[in-house]
Amino acid sequence: MTTPLPPTHAWLGGTIVDWDKCTVHARSQGAFWGANVFEGLRAYRRRGQDGLAVFRIDEHLARLRRSMKSLRMEIPFSDEELRQGVLDVLRANAFEEDVHICVVAYFNMGPNADPLSHTDDAGVHITSTRAPRGRGFDGGLAATISSWRRISDDSMPPRIKAGANYHNSRLAHHEAIRNGYDTTLLLNQRGSVSEAPGSCVVMLREGKLVTPPGTSGVLEGITVATIGEIAERELGIPMERREIDRTELYTADEIFVAGTLAEIAPITSLDRIAVGDGAPGVTVRKLQEIYDAVVRGEHPDYRHWSTIVHTTGGN
Repeated sequence: MTTPLPPTHAWLGGTIVDWDKCTVHARSQGAFWGANVFEGLRAYRRRGQDGLAVFRIDEHLARLRRSMKSLRMEIPFSDEELRQGVLDVLRANAFEEDVHICVVAYFNMGPNADPLSHTDDAGVHITSTRAPRGRGFDGGLAATISSWRRISDDSMPPRIKAGANYHNSRLAHHEAIRNGYDTTLLLNQRGSVSEAPGSCVVMLREGKLVTPPGTSGVLEGITVATIGEIAERELGIPMERREIDRTELYTADEIFVAGTLAEIAPITSLDRIAVGDGAPGVTVRKLQEIYDAVVRGEHPDYRHWSTIVHTTGGN
């Protein structure tokens, strides 16, 4: 069975609605100013079994709460209600393939003429779409260092997963595409490596995985934390969080980007300089194999990260 695009249902304000009825007012702060925070998470088809495995839903909802706290945003839903909303959306669409889910909390118009002052008129919607694996997972990506600098904690805090922050990523991404690259890596205001649009940067150098710390203008990634844990436990490779110079990337043994949507995507060239031998490295391939088993709920040591939802009957 192939789920039609667009999907058939969404979750709006606590209720499953038809896909085309999942709307917010054009003058809401969420739509007009981009005053929203969100989480993107994945549900994976289980091979040889019914249902989907929703990966690390509790960690994503906890990060959503941290983003809302920073904006002093209050919503009328508990984490359990949001969790149930995610599962209900997957069931309503009867998905049988890999899915990307977005949980968005946004400010409405507010009760008065000063739209910046209110914090308690907020809504939530949950949508989901089919999410086939990107080509970068298999073939690798040609990347460049962006001319755009990453937003900083003292102006547009990257630690908050806010929709408005992604304008920065959009500028960098479109510059890279127009210049013939697949993706881009941004430096922060200090000139150190920050992140890629929508994903974290990881390099393998001198036998260690290295990724920028939370103070480098990055979103504190759930995927990169997952990779750090499985790399240490399954491959004996530690992950270090420290600042990375641009030139370190040119001499790295391997580089990849990691994120919920990107998963683990090798960077095979940077500014037209080959990374390693110019092909996805041995370590990233091993990590991809393990990660794929983990997110599908197949690896026995990590099944506690998966929430199983049956989309064609059952509970």
